[in-house]
Amino acid sequence: MRENERAQADFQIVILGAGAPQVGAELPALMDVRTGATALEWIIDAAGVSMTEAIFVGGFHAEEVRKRFPQLRIVENPQWRETGSYISLITAPIDGDRPLLACYADVLFRPWLVDALRRSPTPVTVAWDSRWKRPDRPKRQTGGQEQVLVAGDRVMRAGYDIPPGWAHGEFIGVVYFVPEVASCLRELRARAPELFERAQLSDLVEYLRVQGFPIGAVDVQGDWAEVACGKDIARFILGTKSQTLDRLRGRVRHVVIQDQVSFTVKRWQQQAAAVLEEIRRRFGSGPLVVRSSAQTEDSFTTANAGVYRSVLNVDPESGLAKAIEHVIASYGHAHPDDEVLVQPMVRNVALSGVVFTRTLEYGGPWYVVNFDRTGKTDGVTGGCSSDHSTLYAYRETVPRGIGDPDLRRLLEGVQEIERLLRYDRLDIEFAVDTAGRVHVFQVRPIAALESCDAEVLDAACAAAIASARQTWARLAEAPPHFPGDSPLMFGIMPDWNPAEIIGTSPGALAESLYRHLVMDEIWAIQRAEYGYRDVRPAPLMVSIAGRPYVDVRASFASFIPAPLDDRLAARLLRFYLQYLAQHPELHDKVEFEVVPTCVAPDFSRWERRLREEGGFRGDEIGALREALLQITEGGFERWREDLVKIHQLEQRYARIEASGLPPLEKARLWLDDCRRLGTLPFAHLARGAFVAMSLMRGAQATGAISKEAVDDFLASIRTISHELTEDARAAAKGRMEWSAFVCKYGHLRPGTYDITSPRYDSDPEYFLRPLLDQAWREEGERERTGRWEEERPSFFEAVRRIGLAVAPAEVEAFLRGVIEGREYGKFIFTRNVSAALEALAAVGEAIDLPRETLSNLPLEVFWGLRDDRVSATRRREVLEQIAATNARVREVSGWCKLPALLIEEQQLEVFSQGPDHPNFVGSDRVIAHVVAFDGPRLVEERPLNGAIVMILRADPGYDWLFGQGIAGLVTMYGGANSHMAIRAAEFGLPAAIGIGEQRYRALRDSELIELDPAAHILRALR
Repeated sequence: MRENERAQADFQIVILGAGAPQVGAELPALMDVRTGATALEWIIDAAGVSMTEAIFVGGFHAEEVRKRFPQLRIVENPQWRETGSYISLITAPIDGDRPLLACYADVLFRPWLVDALRRSPTPVTVAWDSRWKRPDRPKRQTGGQEQVLVAGDRVMRAGYDIPPGWAHGEFIGVVYFVPEVASCLRELRARAPELFERAQLSDLVEYLRVQGFPIGAVDVQGDWAEVACGKDIARFILGTKSQTLDRLRGRVRHVVIQDQVSFTVKRWQQQAAAVLEEIRRRFGSGPLVVRSSAQTEDSFTTANAGVYRSVLNVDPESGLAKAIEHVIASYGHAHPDDEVLVQPMVRNVALSGVVFTRTLEYGGPWYVVNFDRTGKTDGVTGGCSSDHSTLYAYRETVPRGIGDPDLRRLLEGVQEIERLLRYDRLDIEFAVDTAGRVHVFQVRPIAALESCDAEVLDAACAAAIASARQTWARLAEAPPHFPGDSPLMFGIMPDWNPAEIIGTSPGALAESLYRHLVMDEIWAIQRAEYGYRDVRPAPLMVSIAGRPYVDVRASFASFIPAPLDDRLAARLLRFYLQYLAQHPELHDKVEFEVVPTCVAPDFSRWERRLREEGGFRGDEIGALREALLQITEGGFERWREDLVKIHQLEQRYARIEASGLPPLEKARLWLDDCRRLGTLPFAHLARGAFVAMSLMRGAQATGAISKEAVDDFLASIRTISHELTEDARAAAKGRMEWSAFVCKYGHLRPGTYDITSPRYDSDPEYFLRPLLDQAWREEGERERTGRWEEERPSFFEAVRRIGLAVAPAEVEAFLRGVIEGREYGKFIFTRNVSAALEALAAVGEAIDLPRETLSNLPLEVFWGLRDDRVSATRRREVLEQIAATNARVREVSGWCKLPALLIEEQQLEVFSQGPDHPNFVGSDRVIAHVVAFDGPRLVEERPLNGAIVMILRADPGYDWLFGQGIAGLVTMYGGANSHMAIRAAEFGLPAAIGIGEQRYRALRDSELIELDPAAHILRALR
């Protein structure tokens, strides 16, 4: 009822708000609890009285209340610092002829409570909460809780001093007095006992009880809130889906919540015709949506999102009853009080989806908006969207920096809901129509984030983002030895793929080891020796907010042929970077799609792009082609020399192992050898393998050979993976000793650079024994070479036409040699890495440091241990401190959300991410159940045979999977030329390599997946 239409209330209300706030400096009475409405207004509205009828007893900053509400009758308690709420109450001008409702100014309640108190037959009636100890109930900030002992509907005792375990509930600070007692309170004002000076309302209730007044009790059963507790406000407003929408509707300004008709299962079963009539009368003939609103659907402790059905576009005349029955049937054994919610269907949808107000994994301070623009309202929530995007927006800077007006308005509405609820861990389903109106369909708490410490998370992430800005500013200007002044850019996958090899939040040891062996210098040495531009000194890997990124500017500069002049090199570098910025989905395919690094039969596509999109002249393109042709030819000349070095590494490994050197010295020698004779020749072989694959792909792209011929050739490759399978078969048949098999392959580990990742020989029965079992089943396997044999001459002719003066036999030897050699080189150099990690683990064991601690120590710290002048105890203490600091950095890096491709500084705070385009391998279509790995082992023991296996990284340490009879492979990270892509092609295994974090997480929890590489299909079937 409107203010000027209210009749005078037949009772008086005194609101007690004299004391200072328990938390912060803002008066609870003036806190916003809905848009444009304070707690004080909520209380007055719930009591059903006008502002002029209420009495507010103030003290702390009473002038603020008077200034905000001049029409309110305000009485000040001059002794508010020294006295409690009892003195404030008797300070008020109480009318002894009318009933009195007294309440604290920091509690919210509903109108039903006032009605229940007034109907009570007792002279004094209090509101209490029997659910005071439920898990989602916040504890009072100070002063403990006012408690009650209750028998039936009577209070037997009230106050703070009830012994622990005796109380039946909490007194919520609302009490109703009949006129007789109200008159008694007036008399008490003149003769208030001194012992009551600090008494609260519950003390007054106990005093009256002792004086002989019966005290009634109304149980609110959790349906109230304490204003100072933000989560309490959220819990008070957030109920079932229908309750939440009803409580929010009309209290928000920036979003639209449709009108609704909600009803219980019990009512539907008893009055279905009346319910249908009410719905049709309310909404007319337009399409409707029937939604679930079960009691168990959404809460602070459990989440059943998506468990129950919703039915869209329901015809109110012909399909309404059936839709309601469908929704109720989805509840299973429905409780009579479970509800169903019916609303008008929102039309003309421009985009729709779901907003999480913090990241689901950790509760990091980012808004995460999953949305699509298909025009459907359930594209994202129903899992049927094939082209949805995700916006990540740092909470501290939203909505600044968001260019899309629909998304900006959406987040303004989300922030309004957060302010109203005083809670920021929400899951909100939404749609934005073509007129720009934001519609909210559901608001629920994120149960998984119930225990996260938002204050700690926010402070840590703020520091990490500030550090990232400093890193960006420090590196923004191009080094003087780079060509031109090209812009800065970082990515997790464009070159040497750190996300694939060490992960996005690696330990300090893994990261520093990868830097030492590859990313600091070896990568650039290899490029310079191969004929590209020498960009040293230029570390390829940069840590941003604790996350390893590739310096894309340095990477692309290193792919420019050395003979080109600086002016042309500068223009090429800028063009390559601009092209990737315009096509960020290519960040893991740069050498095939962004930067030409060799000459292949389809080089004309690069020439066309450079001419039409880059504006390069014919002579400039010709100079680039000629320089790349020389590099391509050079690869044919050096690969055998690189293999010789790998063999030298293998021989030297055994000599170091057999030596009597201490573990730390062995580790140093193994890693030094690994740099010179392992990762450097491996990098050359890997570069050759890329040239080989480019030649094959280019020939296929121009029609010189078919995809089947390429598949047949790759199936005939005999890398270490095939050797593993053949040795497993030999061991299964007794032709190879089990111990020899374990010795040969035992050094492999799923995380090549991770000291905590188990080696195969740490549990050979788990990692290696199943390969023997599978080998029996694959006895009939034969390689396919027919199409390659038929089309090989066409391939050689295509190679000849691009200007490569290499004999056909040498071309094929190169193709096989570099592809097989790359895998062999990886196998051999990782033995050194693995042995060095085990030696470092032995060093840690000697001073009682576990592997987890060692994983957070950078490599240089271990070299410092060669100084033995420090005691073992002191050394351990120092190392533990260093490890703890680095572990914290690693943890915070996992909390932060950063893009896979960082193009501009603003993306440190706001960025969008579309679904990554996987690197599909193979041609066979497969439908199979899913088995996902969150680490080196299965979370559950489930059969792998016949499954599509999902792993985070395309690390070759997962080779053991190929012996398990798996039906397909999916990885979160991995490039088109990654080890797992080559292995899958070699085995003819359908695979999707590098599908991206967003798509991976969506598919991981599926039961059944369809993988069709030829059609580029990867989707969940259920």
